[in-house]
Amino acid sequence: MAKDLEQIETVGGHPAVDFVNTVHDWTSAAPPDYLHDFEDFLRWNEMTGLLWRRAVTHFLGRPRAEQVSAFAEVLALRATLYKLFAALAAGDRLFQERLDHLNAVIRRTVQWRCLAADTADDCRSLCCLWDFHAAPAAAALGPVAWKAAELMELGPTDRLKRCPGEDCGWLFIDTSKNRSRTWCSMRTCGNTAKVRRFRERRQIG
Repeated sequence: MAKDLEQIETVGGHPAVDFVNTVHDWTSAAPPDYLHDFEDFLRWNEMTGLLWRRAVTHFLGRPRAEQVSAFAEVLALRATLYKLFAALAAGDRLFQERLDHLNAVIRRTVQWRCLAADTADDCRSLCCLWDFHAAPAAAALGPVAWKAAELMELGPTDRLKRCPGEDCGWLFIDTSKNRSRTWCSMRTCGNTAKVRRFRERRQIG
């Protein structure tokens, strides 16, 4: 069943984690998806601030075949990142071939990443920018891929958790002081579990 991107709940605590959460239910063999095409991926990037309107307009103007190919890469990268983040959350081994997939995306997109003087600081400091002038559609994977690498290198990966809710499997960074957060969202999975426990107590009584 298709999902509306405008209704997605942002609970991951990091752009790369929110990217893998654009699958509605990672526990399903055929999970509903919030991303249906390359345009949806661009919209999601704009919603999260990874791409700005000018870049989105540029990528929407790329040839259709290029967009279709890029979207296939988007889905493949998302699946790889989910496996990597889920492994980190569970304390499992990280498979090098999955890291190599992310490395390959980073290598292909680095040419559009540049350092610039930060005008917000009167050009007294540096900032990293993306210059997508004449870039192909696949370059749009750059910002989220680099954010994923940044998270894996700098953390806090020790706070990554996987939601135990039925029909979920979403990931999130637990920023609670005592690391007590259990659910991706109390509004959805947390509330569902609460209702289930209530019904079970009534049946026992």
